[in-house]
Amino acid sequence: MTAVQAARPPAVDRWWARLFVPAAVPVLLLVGYQAVASSGENPYFPTLQKIAAAAADLWFGAGLTRDVLPSLGNLLIGYSTGLLLGVALGLLLGRVPAVRRVVAPLVAFGLTLPTVALLPLFLIAFGIGATMQQAVIAFAVFFVAVINTADGIRDTDPVLLDYTRVYRLTRWRRIGLVIIPAAASNILAAARVGLSAGLLVMVVGEMVGASHGIGAVTLLAQQDFAYDRMWAGIVLVGLLGIAINVGFLTLERRLAGRLGAAHTGGTP
Repeated sequence: MTAVQAARPPAVDRWWARLFVPAAVPVLLLVGYQAVASSGENPYFPTLQKIAAAAADLWFGAGLTRDVLPSLGNLLIGYSTGLLLGVALGLLLGRVPAVRRVVAPLVAFGLTLPTVALLPLFLIAFGIGATMQQAVIAFAVFFVAVINTADGIRDTDPVLLDYTRVYRLTRWRRIGLVIIPAAASNILAAARVGLSAGLLVMVVGEMVGASHGIGAVTLLAQQDFAYDRMWAGIVLVGLLGIAINVGFLTLERRLAGRLGAAHTGGTP
């Protein structure tokens, strides 16, 4: 083996392999699906052309402002509210043992509750509309953020805390400069898990308690036997999940680098 051959990178490390190998399985699945759908034997599986036409009809123009943007707006508000409140309570639980002993059992109980099963309670409390959607998303994100943040705060290196006392940092500077960055990996992990949970709850919540939105339109299409429109809704949710995940991973890398936190994993 020559020196040039030894220095040549493995096939999986070449740029074309990194580009095409991850796309191979989805492409094969699409080809297989199209072959099955084109046979016309099963009405539940329309062709890709019909799904694309239904998606263009549903999610562009009036459908974009009536259904897609309100759904994403509810997701943003509910997710941000649940994450901020969860991080704040997690910080309190991590720093004050007395509060942790009282509140931790309630948080653990809330974490075990399936959010989807509580949708009837949210409907009674908030009624049908955007407020209910935002509240149920915030609930799904809140407990994940609390648990992860509290664990990260409690695992802060005691040596770092000693340094803050030596330099006589104020409480808020200690929290902002040392404690939050030390727990950044846990907080980012909670944010990522909460984002996936929020997207799931957004769709299910709209199926149960909304007249507009991605979930409501998808369920209505299924009930009307409009399977091309139903698949268009499913595809949109999947693409939104991918786009949100890629965007979050990009933001996470930048934040993790600035805060000195470990990247939580995953590749866009």
